[in-house]
Amino acid sequence: MNIFHRLTIQSLKKNKTRTLVTIIGIMLSTALICAVTTSFASVRKFAIDFMEFSYGKFDASEINTDLGTYKLIKYSDKVKSTGVLSYIGYADIKISNTYKPYLYISGVQEDENGIIPIHITSGRMPQNRNEIIIPEHLAENGNVVLHAGDKLTLEIGDRKIDPEKIIGTGIAAKEEITDQEIDYNDINLIQYNSFTVVNDEEGNSISAEYLDIREKRDYTVVGIYARPYFEEASSPGYTALTVPDDYSENIQYDVYYTLKNTKDIYKFRKENNLSGNINTFLLLCKGVSRYNRYYAVIFGLFSVVVGLIMFGSIMLIYNAFAISISERTKQFGLLSSIGGTKKQIRRMVRFEAAVLSVIGIPLGIILGIAGMWITFLAIGSKFLLFLSNDDFKEPLRICISPAAIIAAAVIAFITIRISAWLPSKRATKISAVEAIRQNNDIKETKYIKTPKVIYKFFGLPGIMAHKNFKRSKKKYHATIISLFMSVVLFISASAFTYYITGGANDAFSTYGYDYRLIWDNGDYGINDIDEILSIIKNTEYITDAAYCLYDYNVVYIPENDIEANILKDHPSLFDNFNITLPQRDGYKMIVLPIIYVDDAAYLEYIRQEGLSEAEFYNREAPLGIAVDEGLEFDFDAERYIRLKLFSSDNSRMKSVAYNKIDGYPFIQQRQDTVIYYKPGGRSDDAIEVPYEESIHDIELNIGKVVTGNPYFTESEYISVIYPFSFMDDLTGNFSERFGVEYVIKSSDCNRGYDALLSAFEKNSVKHESFYNYAKFSEEDRNSIIIVKVFAYGFIVLISLIAVANVFNTITTNINLRRREFAMLKSVGMTDKSLRKMLDFECIMYGTKALIYGIPVSAVITYLIYDTVNRGIETAFVMPWKAAGTAVLSVFIVVFLTMMYSMRKIKKENPIDALKNENL
Repeated sequence: MNIFHRLTIQSLKKNKTRTLVTIIGIMLSTALICAVTTSFASVRKFAIDFMEFSYGKFDASEINTDLGTYKLIKYSDKVKSTGVLSYIGYADIKISNTYKPYLYISGVQEDENGIIPIHITSGRMPQNRNEIIIPEHLAENGNVVLHAGDKLTLEIGDRKIDPEKIIGTGIAAKEEITDQEIDYNDINLIQYNSFTVVNDEEGNSISAEYLDIREKRDYTVVGIYARPYFEEASSPGYTALTVPDDYSENIQYDVYYTLKNTKDIYKFRKENNLSGNINTFLLLCKGVSRYNRYYAVIFGLFSVVVGLIMFGSIMLIYNAFAISISERTKQFGLLSSIGGTKKQIRRMVRFEAAVLSVIGIPLGIILGIAGMWITFLAIGSKFLLFLSNDDFKEPLRICISPAAIIAAAVIAFITIRISAWLPSKRATKISAVEAIRQNNDIKETKYIKTPKVIYKFFGLPGIMAHKNFKRSKKKYHATIISLFMSVVLFISASAFTYYITGGANDAFSTYGYDYRLIWDNGDYGINDIDEILSIIKNTEYITDAAYCLYDYNVVYIPENDIEANILKDHPSLFDNFNITLPQRDGYKMIVLPIIYVDDAAYLEYIRQEGLSEAEFYNREAPLGIAVDEGLEFDFDAERYIRLKLFSSDNSRMKSVAYNKIDGYPFIQQRQDTVIYYKPGGRSDDAIEVPYEESIHDIELNIGKVVTGNPYFTESEYISVIYPFSFMDDLTGNFSERFGVEYVIKSSDCNRGYDALLSAFEKNSVKHESFYNYAKFSEEDRNSIIIVKVFAYGFIVLISLIAVANVFNTITTNINLRRREFAMLKSVGMTDKSLRKMLDFECIMYGTKALIYGIPVSAVITYLIYDTVNRGIETAFVMPWKAAGTAVLSVFIVVFLTMMYSMRKIKKENPIDALKNENL
């Protein structure tokens, strides 16, 4: 170690407070950078683990394909591993589920990587063609209980359509089937064809398919596995897995595969004319997406976070080194006078930075990892609450990624090097004589005029402070820059949090209700729906409920009533429908949900909106309420867009409704005709009417446009609301054709759900389609909480950096001015006058910092907004609350720090301070 390095070490030891604060600053900045990189790595690993567990480790799949496609994928030199499910057949084992009556037997074969998500809960995988595993939900949902070791003799066959039953119930005419020359005996229905059901003459549901038995096999159950994701809810068979038969040309295959280079997946599919499914979410987590804008948003936000941290860290550490150099200017001058070169002095400063880095960076990394370990330990299990797969039990835990740690260390080291480089350049520009005399910071001016208002409020101390500030601005630059940085960091971090949490609220929008009961047509008589609503409302823990009917209809909206930007920027929303619907001059066609809600809920809603009951509940001239708020993904723009459709509160829309024929409630539209069926749907009793003669225009008038969604509407859709009792009058549609949905709110989500189940059982209310949306809402709320924990944690750490910076700068600056204060005291300045002078300086510091800080914060806020806006359309909002907090905080922090510094100086003897040459 040379003499310059030893002098540096001695200087660090003598100025322990400044050294400690600088190390703390390096630790905080490194910890924050490490927290960001480690969090990113941890959440990414958690997401990948979940996606692989739930959906499989494959990159893409080809469903219901042939043997040639399987071989093309299997033997491609670009494919790393494959898995295949091959068709064997269906068996009837007396399952109680009417719409899922079969056991579906499939052969499974995959490489050792296990890319198909098959999770054995007991037992083992089959090892030969006489062993089989069955899914758990066969017992839970199908009431067929089997265990490992049970023997099965299955009659296996193929599902076939029964054309006679279809013709007999009027679903298709005999002429249609014979004209098409289709041999239904040659068509095998598969898992992606739902169970075929039709209504007989009495309206009862009956099967319109049969099982064509071709063989009998004996199996031994060797294991139970969790319900597979590849079995859709509408699939007619419970998937049982065994070892596959010999592959042949006449069976179907589901092929799953991963590539050696996952990034080539889209290119590989295009080159081989493959059109199957992509494991989209897994690929997104791995950094592969067809939408470049997605990663532009992710990396843009990551860059904003790291940029803010680096900016704050550079300013904090830069000020520490700048103050160190100011304090050691005389030392540098003396070294220069005895032969020290500029290069040697620069190396001293950089050596100081290296020493502090060696101490601060490892401690910062440890602090960052410890902080995220505690954070994930506290909230990691909450991540499981919003996952769609209850079988996944691994909570989010910290992932100590070498790449994340190295990235944090490198970014922190670059930050420190930049922070030290600027002061080192300044140190070498000062001549030896100027450095020894220490008069370089004083700016000579002819005359400095002080405004009278300063003298009026602060007297002579204020004048002295003002003149001192003007003559030696460089002494105050560090303090003002520190405060400026603090303002920018705090407001920018708040803006970042606002947009991130806003995006989370949009992405995880919670439902306005807790439960939903869906009643299909035929489940109720029209007079029963109010009785069921009464049962629901009178159940314990239920606070509110309503029934509604969603009629997704094509409506004609006058072009003048549509927002101009919607017509210009999103033309695909309009006129993109069946050619049967005619175009109308001056109108645009769009699918709009028309919601008919029960009258009591509708009346309550118009009261909440302050609307006139006489005007909006007038059967003679009904007016609807448009909820004009929508959010949807624009595939062309590759982002979510917000839709505001209506340009004013009033609109006179038109729609088309079918004419009613008594006794013929069921309708089938063909190209140019409409067929009316009686209950039972027999084709020989049907009435066929030309399309133009079967429809009539209806008026759907809107009297008010609102933006807040009532609890009974879907938050992502634009919709129009009318009273349920007005439906027949408005549309001519006959409400017995439709089903209603009950939306229910509860004071206790768990107890309310159980209480409703009991009430339904007691009153014989069908509740197969009763859903607990409160659980989904809780998952969404947990998602938002997690985002907020990270976002507000980011603000706290950024604020700590800012406060540490201000404290370090002001305390060191005051310490360097101890001789100045001692001189003023020696000529008669009282403590009160000194306080007045410093109060005025505080005001100048804060005012200057805010003048520059708030505009710069606005620019950074706009950059954050622009980054988020690329992924989800949002409005630019300046965080004025954060700006107000920053204004107050600046003056509070400055005054408190100044008071702290002055308390130490007041105890000092002025003569001792004047004698001290090291100040």
